Amino acid sequence: MPVLLSGVHALPNNTGDDTDLPYKTPFLLQQAGILYGLNYSTSLHGTRNLPFIAGTAVAHGLTKEQALMAITANTAKILGIDAQTGTVEAGKDATLVVSSGDLLDMRTNNVTNAYIQGRKINLTDKQKYLYQKFKEKYEAQQPATGK
Repeated sequence: MPVLLSGVHALPNNTGDDTDLPYKTPFLLQQAGILYGLNYSTSLHGTRNLPFIAGTAVAHGLTKEQALMAITANTAKILGIDAQTGTVEAGKDATLVVSSGDLLDMRTNNVTNAYIQGRKINLTDKQKYLYQKFKEKYEAQQPATGK
Protein backbone atom coordinates (compact mmCIF):
# COMPACT_ATOMS: atom_id res chain seq x y z
CA MET A 1 0.00 0.00 0.00
CA PRO A 2 1.56 3.34 -1.05
CA VAL A 3 1.86 6.19 1.44
CA LEU A 4 1.65 9.97 0.96
CA LEU A 5 3.49 11.23 3.99
CA SER A 6 2.90 14.64 5.55
CA GLY A 7 4.09 15.91 8.89
CA VAL A 8 7.80 15.26 8.39
CA HIS A 9 8.42 18.62 10.10
CA ALA A 10 6.18 17.77 13.04
CA LEU A 11 6.51 16.43 16.53
CA PRO A 12 5.85 12.72 17.11
CA ASN A 13 2.24 11.71 17.67
CA ASN A 14 2.94 9.50 20.69
CA THR A 15 4.74 10.45 23.89
CA GLY A 16 7.06 7.43 23.77
CA ASP A 17 8.18 7.91 20.16
CA ASP A 18 11.66 9.14 19.28
CA THR A 19 11.63 12.90 18.87
CA ASP A 20 13.14 12.50 15.40
CA LEU A 21 10.73 9.77 14.25
CA PRO A 22 8.83 12.09 11.85
CA TYR A 23 12.16 13.03 10.23
CA LYS A 24 13.27 9.38 9.93
CA THR A 25 9.95 8.01 8.63
CA PRO A 26 10.78 8.50 4.90
CA PHE A 27 14.02 6.53 5.40
CA LEU A 28 12.16 3.79 7.29
CA LEU A 29 9.59 3.54 4.47
CA GLN A 30 12.43 3.40 1.92
CA GLN A 31 14.15 0.61 3.86
CA ALA A 32 10.87 -1.33 4.05
CA GLY A 33 10.41 -1.08 0.28
CA ILE A 34 7.13 0.83 0.59
CA LEU A 35 6.23 3.24 -2.21
CA TYR A 36 5.87 6.66 -0.59
CA GLY A 37 5.74 10.30 -1.51
CA LEU A 38 6.18 13.44 0.55
CA ASN A 39 3.56 16.15 0.70
CA TYR A 40 2.98 19.38 2.54
CA SER A 41 -0.64 19.44 3.65
CA THR A 42 -0.64 22.39 6.04
CA SER A 43 -1.36 25.13 3.50
CA LEU A 44 -1.12 25.82 -0.21
CA HIS A 45 1.50 28.55 0.18
CA GLY A 46 3.46 26.22 2.45
CA THR A 47 4.18 23.89 -0.47
CA ARG A 48 7.20 26.08 -1.21
CA ASN A 49 8.77 24.20 1.73
CA LEU A 50 8.36 20.78 0.10
CA PRO A 51 11.99 20.62 -1.11
CA PHE A 52 13.19 21.41 2.40
CA ILE A 53 11.08 18.58 3.82
CA ALA A 54 12.83 16.30 1.34
CA GLY A 55 16.15 17.81 2.46
CA THR A 56 15.33 16.96 6.07
CA ALA A 57 14.72 13.37 4.98
CA VAL A 58 18.20 13.39 3.40
CA ALA A 59 19.67 14.50 6.73
CA HIS A 60 17.95 11.47 8.30
CA GLY A 61 19.07 8.74 5.92
CA LEU A 62 17.67 9.14 2.39
CA THR A 63 19.95 9.81 -0.55
CA LYS A 64 19.28 13.03 -2.46
CA GLU A 65 17.98 10.95 -5.37
CA GLN A 66 15.52 9.10 -3.11
CA ALA A 67 14.32 12.38 -1.61
CA LEU A 68 13.84 13.94 -5.05
CA MET A 69 11.87 10.87 -6.17
CA ALA A 70 9.69 11.23 -3.06
CA ILE A 71 8.53 14.69 -4.19
CA THR A 72 8.31 13.90 -7.90
CA ALA A 73 8.05 10.46 -9.52
CA ASN A 74 6.82 8.53 -6.46
CA THR A 75 4.07 11.04 -5.73
CA ALA A 76 2.99 11.11 -9.38
CA LYS A 77 2.82 7.31 -9.39
CA ILE A 78 0.74 7.21 -6.20
CA LEU A 79 -1.66 9.81 -7.64
CA GLY A 80 -1.92 7.90 -10.92
CA ILE A 81 -0.54 10.75 -13.04
CA ASP A 82 2.93 9.33 -13.71
CA ALA A 83 2.16 8.85 -17.43
CA GLN A 84 2.07 12.65 -17.82
CA THR A 85 4.27 14.06 -15.03
CA GLY A 86 6.75 13.23 -12.28
CA THR A 87 9.86 12.70 -14.43
CA VAL A 88 11.54 14.62 -17.22
CA GLU A 89 10.85 12.61 -20.36
CA ALA A 90 9.76 13.29 -23.93
CA GLY A 91 5.98 13.46 -24.17
CA LYS A 92 5.40 14.36 -20.51
CA ASP A 93 4.38 17.73 -19.08
CA ALA A 94 7.45 19.88 -18.53
CA THR A 95 6.61 20.91 -14.97
CA LEU A 96 9.87 21.62 -13.20
CA VAL A 97 12.02 24.13 -11.35
CA VAL A 98 15.64 25.13 -11.91
CA SER A 99 17.77 26.19 -8.96
CA SER A 100 21.27 27.66 -9.01
CA GLY A 101 21.89 25.97 -5.65
CA ASP A 102 20.91 22.71 -4.00
CA LEU A 103 17.14 22.45 -4.39
CA LEU A 104 16.83 20.47 -1.14
CA ASP A 105 18.89 22.90 0.97
CA MET A 106 17.11 25.98 2.29
CA ARG A 107 20.41 27.86 2.58
CA THR A 108 21.50 27.48 -1.05
CA ASN A 109 18.21 26.88 -2.90
CA ASN A 110 17.75 29.72 -5.36
CA VAL A 111 15.00 29.02 -7.89
CA THR A 112 15.92 30.79 -11.12
CA ASN A 113 13.26 29.35 -13.44
CA ALA A 114 9.99 27.46 -13.10
CA TYR A 115 7.82 25.82 -15.73
CA ILE A 116 4.30 24.44 -15.58
CA GLN A 117 3.32 22.28 -18.55
CA GLY A 118 6.21 23.79 -20.50
CA ARG A 119 5.20 27.40 -19.89
CA LYS A 120 7.78 29.57 -18.13
CA ILE A 121 6.42 31.12 -14.94
CA ASN A 122 7.18 34.74 -14.05
CA LEU A 123 8.91 34.56 -10.67
CA THR A 124 8.80 38.30 -10.02
CA ASP A 125 6.48 39.15 -7.16
CA LYS A 126 5.76 42.02 -4.80
CA GLN A 127 8.26 40.83 -2.19
CA LYS A 128 11.11 40.76 -4.73
CA TYR A 129 10.11 44.18 -6.04
CA LEU A 130 10.10 45.68 -2.53
CA TYR A 131 13.37 43.97 -1.62
CA GLN A 132 15.10 45.50 -4.64
CA LYS A 133 13.52 48.92 -4.09
CA PHE A 134 14.60 49.22 -0.47
CA LYS A 135 17.97 47.56 -1.03
CA GLU A 136 18.82 50.29 -3.53
CA LYS A 137 17.49 52.98 -1.19
CA TYR A 138 19.53 51.85 1.82
CA GLU A 139 22.66 51.14 -0.18
CA ALA A 140 22.51 54.72 -1.49
CA GLN A 141 22.33 56.00 2.11
CA GLN A 142 25.46 54.14 3.27
CA PRO A 143 28.35 56.50 4.03
CA ALA A 144 31.43 56.14 1.86
CA THR A 145 34.07 54.08 3.64
CA GLY A 146 37.01 55.50 1.72
CA LYS A 147 38.24 52.07 0.68
